[in-house]
Amino acid sequence: MAKFTIKYDDKDVILQTDDFNEEQQGVFAEAQTAETELQRAKYMVAVFKDRRDFLLTKLVESVHASKDKEKDDKEET
Repeated sequence: MAKFTIKYDDKDVILQTDDFNEEQQGVFAEAQTAETELQRAKYMVAVFKDRRDFLLTKLVESVHASKDKEKDDKEET
């Protein structure tokens, strides 16, 4: 028998998936799909945060480099 363990009211509950009726199978399938989408969303959030941080780092470095170049140009004149 296929067993599935979930947290419910802070307790582990073991469900026998082979005993599910048609409606329960549908709910279980939708819950699995929701979990998959949740994991995908978490992954995408991490990707976008990393990209944002990378871009902001490049921006700050670019601004500092521009200011340093302006300072050097003024010192040369």
